[in-house]
Amino acid sequence: MNQQGSATILTLLVSAVILTVAIGFNWIVKEHLKAAEGLKVKAEAMMEARSTYDSLMYYILTGQLTQKEILFSREQNVLGVQRIPLGRTGIKLGNGVFVRVQDSSSLVSLVGSDVEVLKRLAAVLGAKPETVSTLADSFSDWIDPDDLSRLNGAESSYYRFEGKAYGPRNFPLQYKDELALIRGMDAELYAKMAPYLTVLPSLGFNPNAADDATLMAYLDIDQEALDKLKGYITQQPVGTDAEMLTLTGKLMKRQDLGVNFFPSPFFEIAIEVGSPRVLYRLNAGVDVRPKAISPYGVVYWTEG
Repeated sequence: MNQQGSATILTLLVSAVILTVAIGFNWIVKEHLKAAEGLKVKAEAMMEARSTYDSLMYYILTGQLTQKEILFSREQNVLGVQRIPLGRTGIKLGNGVFVRVQDSSSLVSLVGSDVEVLKRLAAVLGAKPETVSTLADSFSDWIDPDDLSRLNGAESSYYRFEGKAYGPRNFPLQYKDELALIRGMDAELYAKMAPYLTVLPSLGFNPNAADDATLMAYLDIDQEALDKLKGYITQQPVGTDAEMLTLTGKLMKRQDLGVNFFPSPFFEIAIEVGSPRVLYRLNAGVDVRPKAISPYGVVYWTEG
């Protein structure tokens, strides 16, 4: 009897072990299948983003570029649209793809930029006057070649004293995120300013594709003048100094290189795949001027 009881208990123990192993193996298989499905979805999103980018570049190079948008012929309908607006609003395509194309001349460039425009942008977005002064001087100190600090600026000694593991680049910004490291900038202000900034060169200014904050900062205008200008642009693009003077009382700043009122050859491209949850992002800065060995150049590229 005792032997039968021991055998029963042993059988139960062996069965429990086998069942536990089976459950564990089943869980591992499910997790592997889930991971494989996730990789499949990610790979498909990546291919969708790159395919959209290739199609978009073809249309930018061959389509009709206006002051406010890129127009395609009826035959060019791979993306399912006949136009892509220039600007931060972007456009939704099929298959949960969002695309934004903006020329650098409708943004505030951090390369060879007018510091006064940067100051006004920070002020328009709510920065305090003392923050604006500190940021402007520190930005100038960050990009100049010397180690002499401006009145409200910061050179290498300041960052060492603050315990930072970095100092001024003493060279123009190469990444927009560098601005977040500069004295006077905090995470909240950077988050507000970043959408209006670019590290691409700006050849002139294109008000027709610019956001409200950029227009107010670049043109140094108030809300009343902005409303008048935006109302005009919704009907037709502004294209002359006379129009701008009539609408805002301001003249455009002259540029030695480039043309005002029209897009520059530098574009920021942002592609997001997935809705409502973004599965893949692709961001690129391109120069659409033909090169010796390619039809255009890529200034920067990030994806993931």
